[in-house]
Amino acid sequence: MAEAHARPSTPARAPLLVARIATISGEEGAEGDRAHMAALCRELGGAAAPGPGARWFILDAGAWRLRWERHTEISTWTAMRPMPEGEAASFSRTALDLAPREWLAALPGQVLVATHVELVRALPDMTVFAEEDLIGSEVAGGALQAFTDFRPGPDGFTRFDLVQHHGGEVLAGRVLQQLLEIETYRLLALLAFPLASASAGSIARLEVDAAAAVAQVEEDSGVDGDRRLLARLAALAGQAEALAGSTSFRFSAARAYHGIVQERIGELSERAIADLPTIGEFMQRRLAPAMRTCVATAERQRDVIARIARTTQMLSTRVEVAAEAINLELLESMDRRAQLQLRVEETVEGLSVAAISYYALALLKLFVEGVARIRSDLDPTLATALAAPVIVLLVWRFIRRIRSEIIGEPAVGLRRSGERAR
Repeated sequence: MAEAHARPSTPARAPLLVARIATISGEEGAEGDRAHMAALCRELGGAAAPGPGARWFILDAGAWRLRWERHTEISTWTAMRPMPEGEAASFSRTALDLAPREWLAALPGQVLVATHVELVRALPDMTVFAEEDLIGSEVAGGALQAFTDFRPGPDGFTRFDLVQHHGGEVLAGRVLQQLLEIETYRLLALLAFPLASASAGSIARLEVDAAAAVAQVEEDSGVDGDRRLLARLAALAGQAEALAGSTSFRFSAARAYHGIVQERIGELSERAIADLPTIGEFMQRRLAPAMRTCVATAERQRDVIARIARTTQMLSTRVEVAAEAINLELLESMDRRAQLQLRVEETVEGLSVAAISYYALALLKLFVEGVARIRSDLDPTLATALAAPVIVLLVWRFIRRIRSEIIGEPAVGLRRSGERAR
């Protein structure tokens, strides 16, 4: 059996001061943040600057270091430096003490997160944390202890004491990163809470108007009333969609950020210290209710939009059915008028045949009477009577031909002749 060799342990990290600032500048603010980082590099003596399109950069300023990292809508600025020898852990010194004041004051965007962390070997006798709000737990299997109260100090920074009992620098760095991400994404998630509170009134009004519209659908107010109600529902749908458009991104982002916070807390593997609440318990008591409010508000938005859409669909169906009934009545009326017009045309056609035949026979009789003066054996009355059926038939055929040419149909006599020829 091969002999097992113990893996050498990495020495514990020396006391360290860390500061994290997160500024929210929107999805279009990356270039301004990059330019601000480049300005610091120039100010510190022409150090290498982030290149075009860079989304992170580490500046080594000798006595301190700064890491800039660009995220979707924020930039994080993380400074760190060793704690001065003999200095007690009391946050009297911070990692930002060596950064240019003017440069810090000109950070682009709005400061969302500001926190100081002290990575030390032992917790100081006197801490800056409020005793009644103190939160603490053992993390990473008891290798470190984390203490905070999540309350901003006089300078607006929250504070963490991270006490490392054993373990190496890699372990300390990982826990430190998890704490910074918990604080960053906690505050990012909470951006949705004021929006949820502000939109609650608008959602309530939309719900009342949607309920009133549903009640009005039950009443049969006629086609005109239904069309007016459809216009009202369209206006409500526009308001609901506009509200959802202004809040959906923030609510979706809050869910994602809250998920990251929960993941990082799980990675800490916390164990309680005496009767102190853990970071996970604090988040469950403070952050989770706010996130549930945001989720409930988003669900109410979706519900009211769906309700308005269903009401609009039902009302549209009723309007369409009513319109089809009206169209059917119009078609029946048009059919009756067409039949009446056809009978009128047939009557007029018969009268025309009679009138034209009468005048044609009158002319023929005059012609026969003139011929009878030459031939005494010719009876004008008899000749006219014999010619009358032929004249009437010819006039009828002539009028039918004219009518067929106008309406584009073959005459009855011509159609039948063609059928016999085939």
